[in-house]
Amino acid sequence: MSNSVRKYGHAVVIGGSMAGLVNARVLADYFDKVTVLDRDERPEGPQPRKGAPQGQHVHVLLEAGKRVLEELFPGLTRDMQSEGINVIDSSRDFAWQHFGVWKVRAECGIETVLCTRPYLEWTVFQRVKALPNVHFRERVTVEELSTDAAKQRVTGVKLKGPDGEETVEADLVVDTSGRGTRAPRWLEELGYGQPEEEKVGIDLAYTSRYYKRPASFKDEWKLLVQYPRSPDGWRAGFISNVEGDRWIVSMNGYFGDHAPTDDQGFLEFARSLPRPGVYDYIQDAEPLSAPVTHKIPTSRWLHYERLPRFPDRLIVSGDAVCSFNPIFGQGMTTASLGAKLLGELIRDRGLSTSGGLTGIAEQFRRKLPGVIRIPWFMTSIMDMHYPQATGSRPPGVGVMHWFLGRLIELTSVDADVYHQFLRVLHMRDGLESFLQPGTALSVLAYGAKSLFVPLPERANVDRMPRV
Repeated sequence: MSNSVRKYGHAVVIGGSMAGLVNARVLADYFDKVTVLDRDERPEGPQPRKGAPQGQHVHVLLEAGKRVLEELFPGLTRDMQSEGINVIDSSRDFAWQHFGVWKVRAECGIETVLCTRPYLEWTVFQRVKALPNVHFRERVTVEELSTDAAKQRVTGVKLKGPDGEETVEADLVVDTSGRGTRAPRWLEELGYGQPEEEKVGIDLAYTSRYYKRPASFKDEWKLLVQYPRSPDGWRAGFISNVEGDRWIVSMNGYFGDHAPTDDQGFLEFARSLPRPGVYDYIQDAEPLSAPVTHKIPTSRWLHYERLPRFPDRLIVSGDAVCSFNPIFGQGMTTASLGAKLLGELIRDRGLSTSGGLTGIAEQFRRKLPGVIRIPWFMTSIMDMHYPQATGSRPPGVGVMHWFLGRLIELTSVDADVYHQFLRVLHMRDGLESFLQPGTALSVLAYGAKSLFVPLPERANVDRMPRV
């Protein structure tokens, strides 16, 4: 941070999960004091938290998220690697069955971080906690926002904790409280109305457990994923290397078809996936934990940018704005990019001049959709391939499904197309890159071939690729 950038007094962050931690780190550069308010009591180590039930399931950090965390916490990835986490090449080290085909495996130079969510969150928490101007308050809930008399500017929060109720004044309030956010209700009470909600109903659930990585495993991959071929199948399975020489294994199913939590039922669900696959690796592996389930009924995007008015000094970010179907692992990365955006806006406004934070909330809510749009499209458009999924379907969705279906099939035989797909998934490139002549013409030529040649003869359906 430039020495010419003026610091403000106090910022309050609601929520102590990954989005809250990364936002606190960003704000620490611009405020004398940052207070993180958490309704949980944080465990004494990298353990699952009540406020982050998704933490017991497979997580990955995409390249864009890794880049943000490295900028904010230099050496973070190196330190985690010394503790046994894997940073993998997203093609070479990744065996991925997707839409009925196995993707090619060849080095692409795009990296993915594999570790448990509690371990990553704990590691980041330790870095943030060490900052002298960041303070954590646990077992407190924010009941409402404080504002000026005209209700045009947020001036703090009213909270309830073990010692009763109190008002905490702040120059900026950042809500990163996740799916349980109260921001829509607060805005309505202040006369701003509630944001338009875009939802895709999927009735998805993850059932996950840890296994000891078998000594006989030949390190054929570091991440194995089997996605269904929609709309005919809706079961998926995942095995990821994580710290402690373990595997985390997750099964998921859409529309109420959820994996059981008993040993035999979990294995039978894995057996129902195409072979070879997850079942072949875990059938004789040693479980280290009991299966646990986490349900995701909908993907949801609250469109704060569409409200006609918005109070100043209030930022809403992370899952409090958009919570994705986690199947592509974009949540933590998108939350990190949102925090980076906030920091850039504060910096670029030139805090050493008059004006300061006035208008920052309006600017942020208008620009955040640019961070969300690609990951939302990637997940929601594929979910809409299922007739059972609820939600509004955009015009031309059938054409989009046809194009994406052929593109995904082509990733099993064309490394260039697959690596372009990864560049979009990891947020290096925008969706428009799929329409560049090299990619678009390859997909269209493959699509013409698909009219006459059966899928097993034009794509890799049965063979798990080796490197």
